[in-house]
Amino acid sequence: MNQFIFDLETKINFSESDFFVNSTNKKAVDLVSLWPDWHNKAAIIYGESKSGKSHLGNIWMQRADATLIDLKNNDINNNKDSKINYLIDNFSLIKQDQENIILDIFNQCLFNNNYILFLCSEIKDINFKLKDLESRFNSIFSTIIEKPDDQIIEVLIIKYFSDHQVLITNDVIKYLSGRIERSYNDLFNMLDKINNLSLKNKQKITIPFLRENFFK
Repeated sequence: MNQFIFDLETKINFSESDFFVNSTNKKAVDLVSLWPDWHNKAAIIYGESKSGKSHLGNIWMQRADATLIDLKNNDINNNKDSKINYLIDNFSLIKQDQENIILDIFNQCLFNNNYILFLCSEIKDINFKLKDLESRFNSIFSTIIEKPDDQIIEVLIIKYFSDHQVLITNDVIKYLSGRIERSYNDLFNMLDKINNLSLKNKQKITIPFLRENFFK
């Protein structure tokens, strides 16, 4: 199999068919599938960065015809009169001056029979100023996406290079999967470094290339 080296635009695919389910994320998938039978009209998915929370959240967002609020981009508004569902991403970054808006949205959803899916980092402790919001948040269904296992590491390597439109051989996939740390952040940081050096040097990603530059 030939590998063509071009700096092409990355294609991010949030389709349902492109989400790989295994034991590390099965509980989160089941929680999304349980909708709309969510207690208090809401649910929480925890997981480290790049664990697939946003992908799974986008799948639910399409099913529920929900509106996205991404607190990483300070993307928040107060549509109290809108009868809509919400996906709230990066909820761990919530600021104190945003809590009233989120509580209003929560109350709006309860009143209008709508739903919220919160996506949070692994750290479950959020220092809420509003006790009403804290109480609501702690009363809803939650689950966590676990750290990646060997199977999902291999799948994510394939997906990463597919998204970047780079073809790599099976022996390279196996070589990488046996050497990368079992962490989503470490995995994608390493894959970025490998891809960027390959583009910079105009070299194919081969086992000799990886040995020389990353796994001496």
